Amino acid sequence: MSDRTAPGTLARTAEGGIFVNRKHFVLALAAILLAACAPPAATPAQAPLRITLTLDWVPNTNHTGFYVALEKGWYREEGLELVIQVPSDPSASLKQVAYGNTEFGISFQEEVTIARSIDIPVVSIAAIIQHNTSAFAALAEKGIRRPKDLEGRTYASWGMAIERPILSQLMACDGADVSKLEFVDVGFDVFPAIIGKRADVAWIFLGWDGVQAGLMGAELSVLPLYGSCVPDYYTPVIIAGESTLAERPDLVRRFMTATTRGYEYAIAHPREAAEILLRASPESAPELVQASQAWLSPRYQDDAPRWGVQSQTTWSTFAEFMLSNGLIGKAIEPAAAFSNDYLPD
Repeated sequence: MSDRTAPGTLARTAEGGIFVNRKHFVLALAAILLAACAPPAATPAQAPLRITLTLDWVPNTNHTGFYVALEKGWYREEGLELVIQVPSDPSASLKQVAYGNTEFGISFQEEVTIARSIDIPVVSIAAIIQHNTSAFAALAEKGIRRPKDLEGRTYASWGMAIERPILSQLMACDGADVSKLEFVDVGFDVFPAIIGKRADVAWIFLGWDGVQAGLMGAELSVLPLYGSCVPDYYTPVIIAGESTLAERPDLVRRFMTATTRGYEYAIAHPREAAEILLRASPESAPELVQASQAWLSPRYQDDAPRWGVQSQTTWSTFAEFMLSNGLIGKAIEPAAAFSNDYLPD
């Protein structure tokens, strides 16, 4: 047998063993090494976890951050599929969260305080707007420039228990008597009531009704609550149930990470954020949404160190105000009513 073997053939040793041509041996070894170093075969991606947020009302600029994060895919990045529910009434959100039907909701500090006072375990986990942006407003022609000017006027009431104590304190600070203000219950039509001159004054949100009045050419005189003798409070807030916070803290943190990104983006890009909201709520008036977003974006965080953070002083002071005015039957523990722990660092 020749001592030379053609490339690609096998040769036998004297002992009967078989050896492989050197070139084929190297190629085979390389293939084995590459296979060993290759990443494992891809497995199907885990489906995002479906969660629900119940709003307090129809989509508006209070809610822009959620829609921004949704469109940008930031909830998906956190492994979440967010479903946003629009309720039939503003109180539905707190009930849904309290009963465990939805993981998250939009509420208000006064609602959460009342709930805590009757042992409903809901917690505020972020302030959407850092300071109260509501005000008592009247057409400028009515001549209402200070709280004392409310005496002898008619007030378009929402029908909420908190209205009279708020007005009472505001007026008392100016030496006025709330009993000299006539309350007229108009339900949710408070802004049309003053525009239509069916009442002299109404409690409005400056970032929506106040902006709308400007677009209509209606000049208002306003008495803002923030900066008055009425304690500041958070309106609106994001809420979750105590059981959700205790049993699924990682879920809450992922939700808040995406949500925070949404609001921070809306702060920095109000025009684009408004366009995103309009795509989610095409029935809204574009001019109003754009103007409202421009007004509200810098107020989401305002003077806070970061978006969403809440102060125990704000919770304590307003809880004391509610207790002293008979709006709650017993004191609450303010530190248990809110938490900053789920906001991203």
